[in-house]
Amino acid sequence: MEKKNRRLFILSVMVCLLPMVLGIVCYDKLPEQMPIHFTINDIPDNYVPKNFALFGLPAIMAVVQAICILFTTKANKLKNKEEPRIIKIMEWFIPIMTVVFYSIMIRVALGNNVYVGKSVCLILGILLMVIGNYTPKMSYEVGEKMFHPTPKSEQSFRKMTRITGYSFIGIGIVFLIIMLWV
Repeated sequence: MEKKNRRLFILSVMVCLLPMVLGIVCYDKLPEQMPIHFTINDIPDNYVPKNFALFGLPAIMAVVQAICILFTTKANKLKNKEEPRIIKIMEWFIPIMTVVFYSIMIRVALGNNVYVGKSVCLILGILLMVIGNYTPKMSYEVGEKMFHPTPKSEQSFRKMTRITGYSFIGIGIVFLIIMLWV
């Protein structure tokens, strides 16, 4: 593994584990059963034991992140090409989501009023708009490797990525609008 990839690997896995510090700080104040799933009305409907929620979930996310980084690194070595920007963004998706959702889980367990539905809509809306922004910038060579069947021409590939990008941005905006009504 290259030095750059090793640094990304270590840093992103550490970010996944970082929320455990918040769990340790709040440990005595938290209930024995922690909410991990919510209904559309922000009512918790699934619980797990406190130790699993505080330490198991970040550990699982760190393992998932490590596997994703290893596969991404291996795939880029095989292609011998520069990775698209969207891959760089997605490498940080799991660590950021781990921190955000862990923080929401802790705040809900502490009795704070958290709008889980709004938080999820905001995160999904931003993510879809970012992906939509970078999709049209994907190179034709990357598209040939990603899409099966391969686009017939670079012109049809550009048209397809432009339509896909606009669609993602539009859906992201819809999520942000829904956030205002939830």
